[in-house]
Amino acid sequence: MERFEKDFIESLFVDAAEEMYINIMDVFERERSRVFKGDITPKEFGRQIDYASASALKDFLEREGFRPRVYSEEWFRDYNPDLDAILIVDPVDGTSNISRGIRFSAISLAIADGPYLDNVYAGYVRNIFTGESYFGYSGVGAYKDGVALRVRPTLKTIDAFISIAITHEIPGVSKSLEILRYTNYPRHFGSAALEDCLVAEGVLDLHIDVRGSLRVYDVGASQLIVREAGGKVWIKQGIDDRVYIDKVGGLKIISAATPYLLEKTLDILNL
Repeated sequence: MERFEKDFIESLFVDAAEEMYINIMDVFERERSRVFKGDITPKEFGRQIDYASASALKDFLEREGFRPRVYSEEWFRDYNPDLDAILIVDPVDGTSNISRGIRFSAISLAIADGPYLDNVYAGYVRNIFTGESYFGYSGVGAYKDGVALRVRPTLKTIDAFISIAITHEIPGVSKSLEILRYTNYPRHFGSAALEDCLVAEGVLDLHIDVRGSLRVYDVGASQLIVREAGGKVWIKQGIDDRVYIDKVGGLKIISAATPYLLEKTLDILNL
């Protein structure tokens, strides 16, 4: 597959995300009071927001005449492609957060020129509530709002700020919780895309999610951004080291600021 130029893809992603953001906030501002009144559940609210974001993207792609094969959390996975390209979309990463008014959610867009996650060559993540945007392009680098990103050179787990997904995990059994014995700074934020981006910009040092429940939509863009910022990413789909985009789910990921920190984490978690 032929790759699109950096400036074209970045501009496309920025414009698409802006329209997605407008639709998201229209629903968010109009409907959130109904959640607090009990007229709709947070889950129903989240579905409305996801749908609004995905609808905006679909309209945008059709208007621009850009018709890649789309893999999305929403309904248009079987979008009819004219272009030999793969677009990986999470209309809202962190839907549970936004549905409860927690302002840590993102739009995630990535494009690949092959069937594997390591074929992703451009990724874009926009923080819905702050407007901060992260962009990475293979071999070029990673940027936040146009400023080059670089991971923090943290080596010791005891010094590392760690984001760790603990949902559905059982203390004493979960592999990932073992890391808590080796760090002073555990966190759990609820948006894999943004957590990866925080590693890329040096705010976090590690993002750990080894539950096996992530999907390519969640980290399609952000894993590239981490790599392009100089970080290291360990990722598996089940027992496979290479992730098939069309298999979608079953992902485990560790995004680390440094090779040593990644190796130490893998050793602690016995992975």
